[in-house]
Amino acid sequence: MTFSMYALLGDEAPSITNESLAGELKLYFRGEANFSLEFEALPFASKDTLALRWDDWLVRVAYEEGDNVLQDSVDISNLIGSSAPFDVSAIARRIRLIFSSDEGNEHTNQILYLVDFLRDKRGVVLFDPQQRDLVT
Repeated sequence: MTFSMYALLGDEAPSITNESLAGELKLYFRGEANFSLEFEALPFASKDTLALRWDDWLVRVAYEEGDNVLQDSVDISNLIGSSAPFDVSAIARRIRLIFSSDEGNEHTNQILYLVDFLRDKRGVVLFDPQQRDLVT
């Protein structure tokens, strides 16, 4: 089953674009066997997304901003209350990750590496929309 994660980018978070993410991720995973990163255009998407692959396993990564992100942040704030390290209700920037199914748990390390990559950025709160809770 696929799942997703949001990295909500607060005021302290650095400026990010899909291009800057691509550079950082290529550097971060430079030693990983069978890793590749490409920009891909999806139907109905206004911007390219990043396709991170380890062999045939895929993670889509995209920087997003605007009113839809802001509305999601308000909804997230209502769900999590004060459990975030800062108020997320006014956040209008995020990184969305969509992970392909990993039924055999073959890519657990890559999932954890991506969580660590995001967690290391200042001003970032990780949210799991399936569990409707923060990623701690």
